[in-house]
Amino acid sequence: MTTLAEARAELLGRTTRSQAIADERAEILNSGLAANLEMPHPIFIERGEGAYVWDADGNRYIDTSVGFGLHMLGHRHPEIEAAIKARSELGWMFGIHTTSQMKLAALLHEASPCAERVVFCNSGTEATMYAIRAARGFSGREKIALFDGAYHGAHDWGMWVTDPSSPRDVPGKLPMGRGIPRALADLVMLLPYRNPAAFNHIRANAGELALVMVEGVQSSNPQPGAGEFLRELAAVCRASGVLFAIDEVITGFRVAYGGAQQRFGVTPDLATYGKVLGGGLPIGAVTGRADLMEVFTGLGARNGIFSGGTFSGNPLTMEAGAAAVGHLKAHPEIYPRLDAAGDRLADAVNGFCQARQIPAQMKNVGSMFHMFFQRAPLESMRDVTAANTAAEKAFYLHALNRGVLVPGTQRAFLSAAHGPAEVDRLIEVFQASLADVQAEGLFA
Repeated sequence: MTTLAEARAELLGRTTRSQAIADERAEILNSGLAANLEMPHPIFIERGEGAYVWDADGNRYIDTSVGFGLHMLGHRHPEIEAAIKARSELGWMFGIHTTSQMKLAALLHEASPCAERVVFCNSGTEATMYAIRAARGFSGREKIALFDGAYHGAHDWGMWVTDPSSPRDVPGKLPMGRGIPRALADLVMLLPYRNPAAFNHIRANAGELALVMVEGVQSSNPQPGAGEFLRELAAVCRASGVLFAIDEVITGFRVAYGGAQQRFGVTPDLATYGKVLGGGLPIGAVTGRADLMEVFTGLGARNGIFSGGTFSGNPLTMEAGAAAVGHLKAHPEIYPRLDAAGDRLADAVNGFCQARQIPAQMKNVGSMFHMFFQRAPLESMRDVTAANTAAEKAFYLHALNRGVLVPGTQRAFLSAAHGPAEVDRLIEVFQASLADVQAEGLFA
């Protein structure tokens, strides 16, 4: 058994350069919410290869962040690296349309069930922001509906969390931090996730709603049964005359080649993309019905909206993305293999927790997984409790000390580079770390 104090001391001894970087950067560089500051111990990554990353001190870790899910093929995939190098020899930024855009646009048009048209931008945040604007422009309505527990990017329209004191069927909302204008609250409705009460709210507010947006799978709550809810949600929106969007920023090209749309058999009016689509470089995309997407063709178009960005559709990203998506298209066997690997990991961890009566569980949809530190069933994020926060933090520190990096958000992923040996090691590390936490009496 390794105690929490021993694990922390071992990490401190192995990460002296990371400690120096942390001290130096604190004087000049602030970090975003989901960066190193939320990890159990600060480390700074120097390089990555396949399923592994190395920190500033040379320590190697199995990486379950893989760029917050975007490295579907692992770090430094040779085809993506070759595409970036080839493009860089011709120049990498021009500001106007390039010869590189059509390859990726054609792949996305073919892969996404709703993608009659495609618009590129620079991030998943931009993609969801533009999708909301497009829906408002097309419909002439202003109110949008999101779900409790969802994340749709860092723009003001997505920065709402559930008021924990509100009823489950009628979730209230609070701004996610300061700086979010409270005036926007009247234009955002929060719906209960995987709860039929959501359908009644949509019907009752149909005349005001421009859009209902939902994650293909909630990254904070990866539920294998999400498909049934998505299909009924799509039907309710169509019957109510409300536009329906699936946020595929995380699920696109991850839970299936055609994303959640393909995996669950549902076609929305709009879909947004990011992460995997860019092959490791910054990207966002909005896809959808041709008549709806017409709003992107300029302010002179019928219901035209403004969209733009200096780096939108830049050639480096387009070539990297085309290489990544092209490889996934050519190797469909990646998806069933990753589904099996994700299920094997979750089954092993959950079986261990049940046998040892540890109040923890792993939820996964294919290669997406998330640990929760409670025994009670989880249908939505309203079910998550904070009873075992100390045990949770200790678990992640033990895992990091044993050479497994889980991102500060705890939303973790496997990549095609994670083979059977890496999954075996993840199982070993997670079980040993849970056992250490239990032995030290840190579970409530």
